[in-house]
Formats: sequence, C-alpha cells, structure tokens
Amino acid sequence: MLDIVRKALLAGLGAVTLTKERAEVIVEELVKKGEMSKEEAAKIIEELLEKSKEQREVVSETIKSEFSRLRNDFGLVTRKEYEALEARIAAIEEKLGIRPKEEVVIDAEPAPAEASAAETTGEKTE
Repeated sequence: MLDIVRKALLAGLGAVTLTKERAEVIVEELVKKGEMSKEEAAKIIEELLEKSKEQREVVSETIKSEFSRLRNDFGLVTRKEYEALEARIAAIEEKLGIRPKEEVVIDAEPAPAEASAAETTGEKTE
C-alpha cells in the first residue's frame, strides 16, 4: 500500500516540485480517510521529500551539463575566460606602452552635450 501511495504521489505531483507542505496536505488526507496511520504518513513524507531533493539535484546537474554543452557548441566564452583575456591584453598594452582606449558603449543614448549639438546643427545622432 505504501509503495502504491508513494508512486502515485510522485507521479501526480512531480517529484521536482514537491514541497513539504504539499506532501503533508496530501498524506494528511489519506490519514483522515483511514487509508494509513500517522506513522506511515510521517515515513512517506520523509521519503517523498528525499526523493524530491534527489530529483531536483538531477535536474540541476542536467541543466548545467546541457548549458555547458551548448556554450561549447556555440563557441561562447565564460565570464572567467573573458576576464582572463582582458587581463592579458592589459598586461600586453602596458608592456608595449600603449594606453588603452576608452571603453566603447554600444547602443547607448547620446550624451546630453552631443544631443544638443546635433539638434542645433540639424544633424541626426543615429
């Protein structure tokens, strides 16, 4: 009986999204109907929550693995790799005596001074 209830709850609710409160509500209903004892209910709740935790961990690892695979497939770099390249470039520029260029901002609104200058000359700033 306990195994059937456990499987039904896991299948019906989805082990990944099961919360303690939701499990307690469902199992308490079974206790009220006399289909199981309070001891059995406590045991099932504990088992269901453990299984839910395991399933969340599996899903999390699957997502991380898939994201990593996609990142590699598309040739994307991580933040850490990007920052390492920035540091290497800065070191090379310093050795060569090159001043780094000012940061380039893409898709930014023009600064107020640029906007008013363009307005007075009739130029578009796009």
